[in-house]
Amino acid sequence: MAFDQRAYLREVIGPLRDRPGNLSPTDLARHYAVTAEMSAAELREQLTAVRRLWNQRSSGVDSGARVCAQLFSRDEQLRAAHGAAMFEPSWWRERIEEHGRGARAESERFARDLAQSYGALGRITQSQLKEIAGHWPGLDAEQIDQAVRRAGLAVVDPVELPTESGMARTAYRSLLRLQDLLGAPTVVQVLHPDGAPFRLLGAEAVPLDAATVRARTEEANRLADAAAVRNRKEALGLLERAAADGVDLRLVALFQVVERLRSGRARGLADGMLVRVATDAGLELSDARSVVANLPLDTKQDASPADRIRDLVADGQLLAARQAVAVLHVDDPHRDELRGQVDTLLSEVESLRRTADEAARSEREDEAARLLRSALRIAADDEDLVDRLAALAPPPPRALAARATETGVRLTWTAPPGQVTEVRYRVVRSDRPPVSATDGETVSEGPLAETTDPAAPPARSLHYGVFASLGGDWSRPAAVVTRIVPPVTAVRVSVRPGELSCGWRTHPAAETVRVRRTLGRPPASAADGEPVPASRAGLSDDTGDEVTDRYYGIVPVYRDENGTEVEGPLVVARAVLRDAAPSYVQRLRAHVTALDARSATAHFAWLTPVGGAVSIRRSELGPTWAAGARIRREEMEGYGEALVADRIVQEAETLLEVTVPSGRFVYVPFTVDRTTDTAVVGEPLALGVTEPVQQLIARRTGDEVNVAWVWPPAVNLAEVTFTPPHGPPTVRRLTRGQVTESGCRLRVGPAGGRVSVRTVERGPGGEAYSTAESVSVTGVPVAFGYRIRRDGGLFSRKRLLSVDVDQACEGVELLLVAASGVAMPARPERGTVVSRVTGLSLHPDTPWQLPFTLPTGLAKPYWLRCFVIRPPDARVIDPIDEMKVS
Repeated sequence: MAFDQRAYLREVIGPLRDRPGNLSPTDLARHYAVTAEMSAAELREQLTAVRRLWNQRSSGVDSGARVCAQLFSRDEQLRAAHGAAMFEPSWWRERIEEHGRGARAESERFARDLAQSYGALGRITQSQLKEIAGHWPGLDAEQIDQAVRRAGLAVVDPVELPTESGMARTAYRSLLRLQDLLGAPTVVQVLHPDGAPFRLLGAEAVPLDAATVRARTEEANRLADAAAVRNRKEALGLLERAAADGVDLRLVALFQVVERLRSGRARGLADGMLVRVATDAGLELSDARSVVANLPLDTKQDASPADRIRDLVADGQLLAARQAVAVLHVDDPHRDELRGQVDTLLSEVESLRRTADEAARSEREDEAARLLRSALRIAADDEDLVDRLAALAPPPPRALAARATETGVRLTWTAPPGQVTEVRYRVVRSDRPPVSATDGETVSEGPLAETTDPAAPPARSLHYGVFASLGGDWSRPAAVVTRIVPPVTAVRVSVRPGELSCGWRTHPAAETVRVRRTLGRPPASAADGEPVPASRAGLSDDTGDEVTDRYYGIVPVYRDENGTEVEGPLVVARAVLRDAAPSYVQRLRAHVTALDARSATAHFAWLTPVGGAVSIRRSELGPTWAAGARIRREEMEGYGEALVADRIVQEAETLLEVTVPSGRFVYVPFTVDRTTDTAVVGEPLALGVTEPVQQLIARRTGDEVNVAWVWPPAVNLAEVTFTPPHGPPTVRRLTRGQVTESGCRLRVGPAGGRVSVRTVERGPGGEAYSTAESVSVTGVPVAFGYRIRRDGGLFSRKRLLSVDVDQACEGVELLLVAASGVAMPARPERGTVVSRVTGLSLHPDTPWQLPFTLPTGLAKPYWLRCFVIRPPDARVIDPIDEMKVS
């Protein structure tokens, strides 16, 4: 067959041009285009034609000429060594078999190298494979494909990664600052807080368009005001403007992931660790591997002095920017522009500072705080602004109210306007309006917007002042004046044959208690009736004719600040004699709690009639008989359905707990007289469960969780319960107005817990509860930091491991590993175990230390790394600079 010069140049010389100087020493058959079937004559003809081509082409200047020159030079050496044997078919068959054996071994080594270098990614790009294969000249395309398959890799098309965000520099820096405050690694978490893991490559990429931004903005506008909500709204505003300017938000998110990876690669992290960095940022594993596989090797991004100054301005480091402009070279073309920009911002900050001072002097504290925060957004490194804001007193609390309770005076208020951080309150009591936080007796101090004064003196004018503080000065007071004259409480009457007793609880400040008795009717006033001897705790009396009810008007007596006698409210106690006991249930008390969408638990209580059995019946319609009417027993049994359950008798009351349908029903008590086969109709009670809340969400920010929900239309009260994994639950009741004004924020511990919300409806006969909607509050993984330091002289092999945590942690297991090599060990089994410690109890205030000695035989460079085995979800902060020893 005639020599095909064009085919030879295309199939042999062409592939070799990409790797000159890396010719395989054994793949002679491919270089000479020789096959095992050629005869001696065909070999002579083939070699002659190939040598002629090499000689002709080797004088050129392109890469193909260099390949031909290299092949021609090696051919001269082969001819000198083997001579005419090169025209023998047996010689070529030996060369082909020799090359096959070497190529198979080389392919296996190539597969192992690929698995070691790219196994963590599971993929390799076409360009990377082509570059690497150039260093394996003995392998043809089929052998390279086999090695890739043995390594478990997929060859993928390259992905073009963004080199910039696409947003304006200042807007992008502001966006990064807001993301840090929100704990959002990328813009994806801003738009999809619960959307991890997410994809950014391919058709399944997470939606990051203008419509998504608008939808999230509308959702944020419906949430109660809070710092996190305001930061999220500001971030959404930046994204909305960027989308309107044509910025691809998907590329913004991808750029933020790439920036994290470039930083990690610059610190020498291996590809497996870079994949972890990407997935920690929320990226789906497959996309993370693709991004790392396409990450450029060059990670250096040296910014110009002008760009660094612009970054300082964007980051709010205005004073640092002023210093940087001062030392900027006089010939820098941006010097005048930057100086003017910095001077303008300095003037704006100074104006805001002066205006804030004026607002503070005019008792407009919220305006002063707003102005100082605006100044700090421009010059966050201005310590004077920081100190002024920290020392600024907030506005006074709002809606202060006081009411008398059995234990004293109950005070409630709401937070100062615009305050979402934790506010401390001091409550002061005085005999005149308090003007400062030290003007009077301190009742309480703490973060709760309510308190009780158990030591409030009765019958005196009490002036209360509530002061607020954010850590600096106390605010102006919210003031209220009240006077309490407590009645007696816990009144109880006991009737026995021939005698009765009445007891009560009296406030310690009461001087005495006056009691008057009336027969058959309650007293009309405190002066009505016959005086009865009584102590401060109770009285004893006879039963008279043992038929007529006896009423006792009980009045405590106090002295005011002038010594004048002051009577407390009248409390009436009724002694019901046996023959005069009620013959039917006059008042039914109940509360209903929903179990699920179809059933509820109803609790009923009533005063036990003297005779007859009580039957409570449930119906959708109210009774046609009036309360107190006596009807035939069969009439009663034709009305509704009887509630059947065990009953508990407690003194004069009967209690009943039963499961009922969840709808709204009328409950009627009937007192059945079996001797006459009749029943007396009691007072009906209409009651049912309420609608549950909808769209319950709980977003955690640090040690606080913000709870929000959609109210049912006719409900205005909700009960919020936070249940931690350990310890008692916390229960709060909030009105719709309180939630609308101040939101619902709960303090939570690192372990998280569960928040449940149920609506409450109050009625004349009791309360009704909806089913509880609940949502979990995630815990915060323990953050572990550690240091590795030399312990001894320069050549000492002794080291000291110091471990600290950000929260208490029990049962900790640590593994200290040493590994030689340029790559940091990604798993404990990649190195030698230096020390294993189990059962540790770590606390945030006390670093734990472990002295250890380096194992012998460690060749530089080597790594020392501490792995946290338990708890398994720990966040470990590796001190890269201290781990590697070169």
